[in-house]
Amino acid sequence: MHISQKTVGHLIEYVAANNSQASLGSFLMRQRLGDADPGPDIRKFSSMSVVKRSSLALDAAFKSGKEDELVGLAVTALRDHEDVPSAPLWVQEILNSLRTDGFTCTPNSDLIPAASGWGSPTTETRWTITPLGYTALPVATLSSDLADQLNSKGFATAAGHYDQALAAFHRRSWAASNGQLRTTFESVLVGLATAQTGTIPSGGGPAIDALAKKGLLPFGPNEYVRGLWKLSHKAGSHPGLSDEEDGHHRMYAISAIVGWLLRSYA
Repeated sequence: MHISQKTVGHLIEYVAANNSQASLGSFLMRQRLGDADPGPDIRKFSSMSVVKRSSLALDAAFKSGKEDELVGLAVTALRDHEDVPSAPLWVQEILNSLRTDGFTCTPNSDLIPAASGWGSPTTETRWTITPLGYTALPVATLSSDLADQLNSKGFATAAGHYDQALAAFHRRSWAASNGQLRTTFESVLVGLATAQTGTIPSGGGPAIDALAKKGLLPFGPNEYVRGLWKLSHKAGSHPGLSDEEDGHHRMYAISAIVGWLLRSYA
């Protein structure tokens, strides 16, 4: 899936409408698009409008293939806006254009408690934008449930690594996500083996051996867990060796097996 020129055009309109000359530079830098910013026109008796500057910056980013950064900009633009008929027209235009490009745009709403006893809670909306087809699987629900399980069953370290894996996943940093998922998986295996066998394995492989020796991993689950553990080392945490499809598959597979291990043995 690739972001289209039409979508970039909508993003240019958003950026220009929500920034001044003074704020535009820092805004583009926060979106990792600062190197595409031409800067304000400093020629004598001449000035570059915010619209022109935004257009030059995002067009340069588009032509240089900064798709992840442009998708991230769309996430920023859509923040706290719901996909409802009463939403501003530009919200619908960006969403419609992204969906035409082949992306699935999924809102997630969080209830934020009031800062004091006199205030009221507020709802914040965050968007996940991924290639069409992947969000048919309940990533948000799956990850939320697993994070709760890890914390409730005393796997705080694994929960911390899983949070980092999710953060990298939503940044589309696939190699970083894979590396943190592998560490989550290993932390759970070692913790379960320690609790169930009274040993302290040196890593994921020895932990699987200890669980199998104790009779806790019969043939089918044993082979599955071993295979997934071996797979988690390939293209895991090495930059440039993991792609988007691989990152999605690992998120679902490792989240699912960690959840099963917790339900079965924790």
